[in-house]
Amino acid sequence: MPHVEFSGNQIFEKLPEALIQSLFEAGDISSLPGGTELVKEGDLPDRLFVVLDGEVEVYLPESAERLSVVRLATLGPGDCFGEYAFIDRQPTSASIRSVGNVEIYSIPNDRFQEFLDSHYTVASIVYRNLLRILVQRLRASNAELDLFSFS
Repeated sequence: MPHVEFSGNQIFEKLPEALIQSLFEAGDISSLPGGTELVKEGDLPDRLFVVLDGEVEVYLPESAERLSVVRLATLGPGDCFGEYAFIDRQPTSASIRSVGNVEIYSIPNDRFQEFLDSHYTVASIVYRNLLRILVQRLRASNAELDLFSFS
């Protein structure tokens, strides 16, 4: 299967094509129907995910402390999730489910880490890309919080 969407992913930006192909082959492709829960809030996922086709919804599910579902974001082709848990090995802070039919690439965290450990230059690029993604998300969250601030 071609990996045009995969090579356009922010995490793998600026990686040589041969290494992108190696990473692609080290993971799995899943085609899933709408409504499939991929990540559950509080779980410790063991995979990094990339949306190849379709969309997934990031949300906080209804709970005893939360009166209703809180939708946080919609991710589409090229977007990733599971990167927080890959970095800090902590339980997830949100749930993620497919909005409609989706095609997802995933790679086990240990396999991804082994790949990075054996390719130091690649690791430097990937970690820089991850940092950029996390900073972009933090800036977006700060901008949203600013909407609720009162002078």
